[in-house]
Amino acid sequence: MISIKSLFIFIGCSYVLNCSAQKTIDTIATKLGNLAIPIKIYLPKKGIEKSPIYFFIHGGGWNGGTQNEVPPATLSGDVEFLADELGVIYVGLAYRCKGNNATFADAINDLESSVNWFLENGKRFNADTTRIGFGGTSAGSTLSAVLAQKYPNCNIYIGADGMYNLLDHDEKKSPFPNTEARRIYGLETEDKSKLASAFHNLRKNPPVSLLLHGKEDRLCHYTQSINFAKKINDAGGKAKVVLYDRINHTCLSAAYPEVFKQSVIEIANLFINEFNIKNVKIETIQKLLDKRLENQYPLENITESKMIGLWKSTNEDIIFKPDGKGEQKFNNNVKVFNYLFEKGGVKIVVQPQKERLFYLRKNGIVMYELFSDDSEKIYRKLDFRKQ
Repeated sequence: MISIKSLFIFIGCSYVLNCSAQKTIDTIATKLGNLAIPIKIYLPKKGIEKSPIYFFIHGGGWNGGTQNEVPPATLSGDVEFLADELGVIYVGLAYRCKGNNATFADAINDLESSVNWFLENGKRFNADTTRIGFGGTSAGSTLSAVLAQKYPNCNIYIGADGMYNLLDHDEKKSPFPNTEARRIYGLETEDKSKLASAFHNLRKNPPVSLLLHGKEDRLCHYTQSINFAKKINDAGGKAKVVLYDRINHTCLSAAYPEVFKQSVIEIANLFINEFNIKNVKIETIQKLLDKRLENQYPLENITESKMIGLWKSTNEDIIFKPDGKGEQKFNNNVKVFNYLFEKGGVKIVVQPQKERLFYLRKNGIVMYELFSDDSEKIYRKLDFRKQ
């Protein structure tokens, strides 16, 4: 890996630091051949003291990437609630994935290079490099948990929907990563899987850890968090697990406002305590969450006028027409349905007799489906946006 320290990038960063209107920096930290590894930096409101740093690694099953481009860096969903309030710098890290013909070891190298680049240039961002944390969701939790063990100055670790032990892994409980994903991403042997497992590579004095997990997670079983926390506590560290009933593979999505709120409050308390942040009231953050999440809650009184029209999800269209009629479009197939209002939602009956129940958020532009597989007690949501 070659660090890019061009004058152009540094001038750009200096400009952002002095521009109150722009807080997010998208730039390149490292490069390998023709592949640039991006980094996304969110700077909090300017303060007198230096800011602690939170490095976040995205999930996605290690999928994505092309011959010329890696998947982009992203920031954790709690950034808009905590960065300014607590004065924490959020840094989103990118890495080569399966589409880049890369391996888990390649990804770790990319991430370390980006972290080191930021730490070397910490003064330019008013960063306190003695106070850093790592976090990630889903596939990003595996990478971030490994990285957190490599940096002695890492004070905290936050994992959501995580996978921390690839060696003792039951695919029936946790389909991710399956055998094919392991083969493609260079985890086909026990030795490689062990090296990619924070569970088996805890450092002395591991960082204080917060692990968030849904009890109905179908990809990464919640016992991964329970067992990892036990390993940390047994090693003399401190770890807390927060489990959510009836939640699948998402603990940091505003689509689940109550879960999201609790997760963000847990993260805020961790930052305050372990980053030693002063003069912050958790009640202020709670009020901010309540205000911004208000429209995520369901609308109690749904009327036909609010439902009529086209609603789109990632792979399906639903059209509500007047007088209780509608159409479902999926994979170029069209099915008609009847609908009626029930229990604060809208029930549609598609032929052959299949019932689906939808709810409308208070903002009136997002409809979501909540349904369960009674045999497995799995609860899921699917969002549709009005067109």
